[in-house]
Amino acid sequence: NLMSIDLNLIELIFFFISILFIGEGVIYFLFPSYMKKMLHYILNLNTDNMRIIGLCFTFLGTMILYIIL
Repeated sequence: NLMSIDLNLIELIFFFISILFIGEGVIYFLFPSYMKKMLHYILNLNTDNMRIIGLCFTFLGTMILYIIL
């Protein structure tokens, strides 16, 4: 299998954290003005809407993991 990654749990956690940092960095690097607009939008959201958005992203991430694993 070409895509096989043999990592223990700690290495796997750091692997995914590094992927997260890379993804965030690329977004801020490529679209800095859009990210400023998004951060301004997020700062103006009320707490309940932020919780709902966070719950939706958590659910979506869980479903994606369920599908690929």
